[in-house]
Amino acid sequence: MEGISRIGEKARLPLKIKVLPYLMDHRFNGRAVLPAVEAMGLLAASTRKHLPNTDTAIIIRARFNRFLYLNPDGPPIDAFNEIEVSGDGALISRLITRTRSEKTGITRTKEHVSLRFSGDPGGMAVPPSDELAALRGPVFRIPARRLYSELVPFGPSYHNVKGDLMVSEQGAMGRVHAPDHGPSDAPLGSPFPFDASLHAACVWGQRHMGLVAFPAGLGLRRIFRRTRPGTTYWTKVAPKEGLRNGFLVDIWIYDEDGVLYESAQDVLMEEVSFGGMVPPPWVGAGAGDPTLPFLITRCDWVVIIELDTIIIGTAAMALSDTELERYERLGERRKRSYLGARLCCKALSRQLSGNDWVTPASSITTISRDKIRPRTPLTDGRDLFFCSVSHDSRFAIAVATGTKVGVDVEEISERAFRRRRIFMGEREEMLVMDSPLGAVEASVRIWSIKEAMTKALGMDMAQSWDRVEVRDVGENKSLVLMEQMEYSAWHDSMDNHLFTLITDVVEPA
Repeated sequence: MEGISRIGEKARLPLKIKVLPYLMDHRFNGRAVLPAVEAMGLLAASTRKHLPNTDTAIIIRARFNRFLYLNPDGPPIDAFNEIEVSGDGALISRLITRTRSEKTGITRTKEHVSLRFSGDPGGMAVPPSDELAALRGPVFRIPARRLYSELVPFGPSYHNVKGDLMVSEQGAMGRVHAPDHGPSDAPLGSPFPFDASLHAACVWGQRHMGLVAFPAGLGLRRIFRRTRPGTTYWTKVAPKEGLRNGFLVDIWIYDEDGVLYESAQDVLMEEVSFGGMVPPPWVGAGAGDPTLPFLITRCDWVVIIELDTIIIGTAAMALSDTELERYERLGERRKRSYLGARLCCKALSRQLSGNDWVTPASSITTISRDKIRPRTPLTDGRDLFFCSVSHDSRFAIAVATGTKVGVDVEEISERAFRRRRIFMGEREEMLVMDSPLGAVEASVRIWSIKEAMTKALGMDMAQSWDRVEVRDVGENKSLVLMEQMEYSAWHDSMDNHLFTLITDVVEPA
C-alpha cells in the first residue's frame, strides 16, 4: 500500500466534517448526531483518497461506538481517519475526534466508528430472488408519516421510507428513497437508502422486540452497485437473533427486478437510551398473537403471503421455465395471485429441505407436469410431500403434509350465501339457517370446505358439490362426510378472511 504497508503501521488522516443543514434532521434525544452511514462514507472517501487502490465496497466488523454530536452554529468538526494494516491484511479505519477540557486542560480522544475494508467478502450470502420478492406472514402496515412522527422522530431530510412500511414476524419491507443531498459519486453510494433501512429495522424491533434500538455495528456490508440520488429502491430487513439488549438483522437493498445494490449481514441493533425510550403501545398491539393456530397445529408446514407485498418483477425472476411459460399466458389480474402461490410453495420447498436458502429459485418448479396441480419438491427435485395452495383477494397460502391435504382461503362476504342452492344440499341449507355463526359465516365455511376437498382429492367443484356433505358447521371445526368417511375441517379467521384446512384425506375406493 502506498504510504502504509507494514502490519500495525498507522496513519492519521485529517478530516473536516462539514455540518450540512440536512444533518441536523438526524437526532438522538433531541440532539443532532452524525449518522453511522455518513461516518462510513467519510471513512471510505478519506481512505480512497490516501490509498486509491483500496476496495471500500466490502466493509467488515464495523462498530458504531460513540455518537458524534453536531452543532448547527459551529465550524466544521476537526476529526481524523486513523488507518492501520491488520494482521489479516484488512485495512482498519477509525473515525476519531480529540477534545480538550477547558477546566483541566486534559485532551481526550474519542473513537466514534471503527471498521475494516476487506477485498475478501468472507462468505457473503446473496439471497435468492424468491426471498426478496415478498414478505411472508400477516403484515402490519405503518404509513411513513406515522413512522416518522411517532417511531423514528427524525426531521424531513431523513423521511426516506416511502409509502407504507410492511412489518411481519418474518421481517420488514418497504420502499426507501435516495434524495438529492450529497455527491452522486460517493464511494459507498447515497447513504440514505441504507439509513432508511435501519429505520425499518428499528420499527421491526419496536413491534416484535418491544424496544427502541439503534445501529451499534454490523458484521459485513457489501456495495454491489452504488445507490444514486433521486432513485427509490426496495429494502428488506430479516431478523436473525434476539439478544439481551437488542437483536441482529440482515438487510438487502435492491430494485424492482431484484437487482441487488447493497447487503448488510449481522447488523446489530441495540437499546442505547437505558430505558429512556419505549415504543408506543399501538405499534406492538397484536404482535404476539398466534397466526392461524388451528391450521398450524394440524398441518406440518404452512406459509402465507399477502399479495400486495409481492414485487412483481422480482417475483417473476424467481420462476422456473415451466412456471414462467404459464405465467406469461395469464392476464394481468391473475399474475399476482399466481406469483403468490409459487412463492409460498418455494418457501415450503426450502423449509422441507432443511431451510435451504441457497438453491436458486428458478431451479425449483412448484407446478406438476400437468401445469395445474401444485407441488413442493425438495430442492433436489424429489417429491416426498403432499401440498395444497389457495388464494383470494388478499392472501396466498400453501400447506404441506405427509398425507393428502386441501386448503382454502375465502374473503367472508354474502356471495356464498346468495349462491347456496348451487353447492348446498337441503340439510346443509338447514345448517346454515340455524347456525349461531350466522348464515353468511356458515355459508362461507361450507363453500370453503368443498373447495378444500376438491384440492385434496383432485376433483372438480361439481363433483365436490355432489359427493361432499357438511354435517356440522363450527367456528373453528366442522364435520364433513364423503363416501361414508368422516373428516374434520379446521377453520381460522383473519381480518374478515376464512382459512380452511382438511388433512388425512383418504382416496375413496
